[in-house]
Amino acid sequence: MTASTYSILANPAVIAISQDSAGTPAVRVWKHPADVDEYDQGEQSLWVMSLSGGDYAVALLNAGNTSMEMRARLEDIFIDKATTGGGATKGPLPSSSGWDIYDLWANRMDDRTANSILQGNATMGGAVTGAANSTTLYNATETPYADGITMNNTALLGVRTSIIPPMGTVSAMVPRHGIALYRLRKRDGASMSERDEL
Repeated sequence: MTASTYSILANPAVIAISQDSAGTPAVRVWKHPADVDEYDQGEQSLWVMSLSGGDYAVALLNAGNTSMEMRARLEDIFIDKATTGGGATKGPLPSSSGWDIYDLWANRMDDRTANSILQGNATMGGAVTGAANSTTLYNATETPYADGITMNNTALLGVRTSIIPPMGTVSAMVPRHGIALYRLRKRDGASMSERDEL
């Protein structure tokens, strides 16, 4: 295994999404052709997953052959809530709220550290120290993922990169054959009033 592959597979913010207690699968909201190659392959798609605690995971997948700016409106991200009259939620639709956006790749372990771990030259208690305060390592045996999320552990949340206003848009430059992966967390008191929604 390469150091780069290890740093992807060992990313605690991404693992926390897969270990989320809600256990809901991601759903593809849309897909569009994008930079199709000579074999007629290439698309971009939006995937959304509801997480425990009211958070959401959002993936912008670029299966095209060049890097591209991708955008997803909150109305797209929360389309299931809108088409079912809000689903199980009470009150305004999620798209009428402001959201903090956390980049789940931002704290990815650097290749030098990953290589050191793979070569057996570093361990949680050895050369890689301070795992409890680390943004690239997380000890789920010591503190379960659900507890770490509740405590706003940076290794699990990723890095807050921006705020999406009500009815706003998530946008990212996504590399070819790459993915932008985010956690969305609702901002307190950032909803549109009923008057604004009309």
